[in-house]
Amino acid sequence: MTQDEFEQAVAADPALAGPMTRAAAQVPADRLTGVEDAAIVALMYPIARYVVVQIGLPWLYEAGRYTELFRLRFHDWVDGEYRRSGRDPEAARLAGEALRHELEKVTDSGQRSAWERFKDALAK
Repeated sequence: MTQDEFEQAVAADPALAGPMTRAAAQVPADRLTGVEDAAIVALMYPIARYVVVQIGLPWLYEAGRYTELFRLRFHDWVDGEYRRSGRDPEAARLAGEALRHELEKVTDSGQRSAWERFKDALAK
């Protein structure tokens, strides 16, 4: 899935758009210098791809294990990937934690199915 396809998929599905937009909004504005509001979800692409594909969705794990797995794997990824590419690791950490919180709130089976389809699409 390309970044454009990511943005289209998120915009087209309220089950994805709500949590993704709320997670992106948790990044403080001072960490988004030069980013327009319309592009804020685009910043979530590498974070969402890593969280959803490499770590997984919380309902596929025991809650306590998911949280610990998320922290260990995501923080290692942020430290390496974001610093190496010159992006703001703190903004990524905040957005990732916000996305984790949003995913943990997903309880509806229809919304979960949407995220599971999204995971498959992101993995391609």
